[in-house]
Amino acid sequence: MSLGNKIKETVYKAFIYDGWEVIDNLEDVISRAEVISFDIFDTLVKRNVQEPRQVHQIVEQEFCRQTGIRIPEYVNHRVDSEEKARKCSAKEEIYMDDIFSLLPGFPDEWKRRLQELEKEIEIKISTPNLKIKAVYDKVLKAGKKIIITSDMYLDQETVRQILCKCGYDGFEKLYLSSSFGLCKAKGSIYEVIKRDYPHERILHIGDHIRSDYFVPRKRGIDAILINRNLCSLRFWSQKGKYVTDQLLYQRMYAFLNNHTDGNNRDAMSIGYEILGPMLWGYCRWLYEKIRVDKIDKVFFLSREGRILQAAFNSLYPTCDVKQTYLHVSRQALVIPMLIDAANFDEMVDTFRLFSHVPFVKIIPTLCSFDFDIFDNELSDIGVDSESRIDALSSEKKEQLYSIVIRLGRDSFAQQKACIVKYLNQNNFEGNIAIVDIGWSGSMQQALQKYVSDKDTKLHGYYLGVRNVKPDEYYEQLSREGYLFDCKKNENFNLMTRFTAGIIEMLFLNTAGSVLKYDTKGESVVPILSEPEYIGEESDFIVTVQTAALEFLNIVREDEVLREEQEVPADIIMSGYSQFAVYPTLSTLRIFNKFCFLNGTIGNILPERGLLYYAAHLGKLNRDFMESSCKIFFLKKIFKIKFPYYDFLKVLLYKWNRKKIS
Repeated sequence: MSLGNKIKETVYKAFIYDGWEVIDNLEDVISRAEVISFDIFDTLVKRNVQEPRQVHQIVEQEFCRQTGIRIPEYVNHRVDSEEKARKCSAKEEIYMDDIFSLLPGFPDEWKRRLQELEKEIEIKISTPNLKIKAVYDKVLKAGKKIIITSDMYLDQETVRQILCKCGYDGFEKLYLSSSFGLCKAKGSIYEVIKRDYPHERILHIGDHIRSDYFVPRKRGIDAILINRNLCSLRFWSQKGKYVTDQLLYQRMYAFLNNHTDGNNRDAMSIGYEILGPMLWGYCRWLYEKIRVDKIDKVFFLSREGRILQAAFNSLYPTCDVKQTYLHVSRQALVIPMLIDAANFDEMVDTFRLFSHVPFVKIIPTLCSFDFDIFDNELSDIGVDSESRIDALSSEKKEQLYSIVIRLGRDSFAQQKACIVKYLNQNNFEGNIAIVDIGWSGSMQQALQKYVSDKDTKLHGYYLGVRNVKPDEYYEQLSREGYLFDCKKNENFNLMTRFTAGIIEMLFLNTAGSVLKYDTKGESVVPILSEPEYIGEESDFIVTVQTAALEFLNIVREDEVLREEQEVPADIIMSGYSQFAVYPTLSTLRIFNKFCFLNGTIGNILPERGLLYYAAHLGKLNRDFMESSCKIFFLKKIFKIKFPYYDFLKVLLYKWNRKKIS
């Protein structure tokens, strides 16, 4: 920012009267005036763009979409034409016709269509300024006379449509510079207002320091200057880093900022700014996949599938593809297959799906064994439950394998039969899709084995897909990821991998996980575990997801965003990056009490501090490896501002090289 602009900004801030302060002190505002004048743009009405130039970019894109004609220099031509029109005009204000008549080399038919498009876009991207709308409504309710005063080249009909769309009615007069040929900047339109209301005290509210504050006060009209640049977002920055579509990012930022009042609690901000955009981008992608692949039935897998299904139905209520919410879990689907494990290594591969470094103590929880019986069996072979499974001697491994198969054989077989029946009763066959948050595809692998005897084509559509085994292991799986997969966006893979506990919690259905299945009459029903989250933690997740669905309801009504064919993942992950990948200490404090289920239940944040771990390095290594959110783990211990994500990337790279060598 130049020195001159910095000085202007400093002066501007000195006179700003924040929107919420206006509301809090409304009685004083009303009592000193009989007529309240409101500016329009950036006061009563916000545009879902960060700057006016972006309106012309949207017009250019829409013109190309409708006609197939590209005008790559349109934005510059449009800006230049407006500047020329103002210089050449003898009037204080110009009209749209003046601007478009000066577009160089454009056929008249193009000019007419571009002008109409600009009016349409101005209406579509307009939204009420929530803070000032509250002021307006209270002034209207108080019975004060309301007038609207604005410098704008748009015609009266277009401006009235904008005001109507944004819910502004009940005003007496509209003083538009393009109608009067007079403007606020010169002060002449304020003289007209004073002649129309000669015996009444007038108060003007606007956002421009000269036109809305100094000029009216010089003309004897009281004025309040509001902040047009107020940021109400916690996790989005004005300029997106490393995004491919900067225009769409800035439109998203403006849209989010314009539709929140800035008073959101933690859960509401996270739902509105983080989960909502993720659901929006993913569901648009999912809808297109279902259409292209001609899917017959969609199965939303528990538990993350519950919010995915709610989001999909919110955005596409008329979609006629049959949907089912399927109660499954990795534990319920994969553990019964241990009966087919031919040796110790195959058994351990199963346990690694639940813990990267599996310890013996996770076995009874995953396999639903009686803890006392299992401990007695361990004692007989001289194995400690705190031992790493893959660190046991060859003899102990074989003995442990025998124990698991002997204790679980009957239940594994019974559960396999229940699962097959449960899938049959839900018509799990045909050209079908399974929808889930994703990652390594273990549930899709299992489901495919359960229906291997049927003519079933199984498509997996996930938030993200990663390979934890050699690529050839996944060759038979038809699976794709919106944010990332093995062919794209490795950065997003690592972002979610190092913050798995957080992202999975955002999507979680607070009902318990499926432990197993049981028969009830002729049907098979899922048996759920006790919820990990109760009380405040459960309420927090529900609030996050409710706010996310409210975001979808808002974005569904936005005509411009609704027409976007694709929402790039890099835009969606910008907010998540500031929230979870580069978190602040205040973000960490939100999750002090939260736990995470991954074979066993543990806290998302470490319970110990730096001094303890400095004296117990073995414990540090173990807790870090078991952590479901490694970035949060490091941030909580060290507390300093540091690129923990980038550090973990380097660490993983070195670890992988060492493993290969």
